[in-house]
Amino acid sequence: MRLPMMSAVFVLAAVLAAGPALAARIIVTIDGVRDNSGNVYIGLYSNPNEFLNGTHCTAYYKVKATTAPITVAFDNLPPGEYAVGAYHDEDGSGHLETNAFGQPINGYALSNGVRAEFAKPQFYQAAFPVGSGDKPVTLHIRYP
Repeated sequence: MRLPMMSAVFVLAAVLAAGPALAARIIVTIDGVRDNSGNVYIGLYSNPNEFLNGTHCTAYYKVKATTAPITVAFDNLPPGEYAVGAYHDEDGSGHLETNAFGQPINGYALSNGVRAEFAKPQFYQAAFPVGSGDKPVTLHIRYP
């Protein structure tokens, strides 16, 4: 009776010890913000159906705009495919503004350097794999 109990304890300990090791962290650094007005919104996406679809995202940050590099971290993520986007909300409207053709008029950046050319970018264009550990991502805000 004592041997099965000890085995169960060891298995439980191994599972608990392996849990945090599988957690990923995406560290996003943003540069290129042209002034200190408004806020910068940073969104993390793990679902292709939610990518750039209104206010849907896996997680987000809202930080005060600054011309200095901005760094945020998305912690305790399961391994998988992710995309990151950010925009500079200079006027404080709380959303990404677009022109009549649906193209952003705010400064913005997407992972993998993807830009909106003639259509809204797709998740697979901006997605990158994340395993365990830290994944650094750099976004450079560009303005239209």
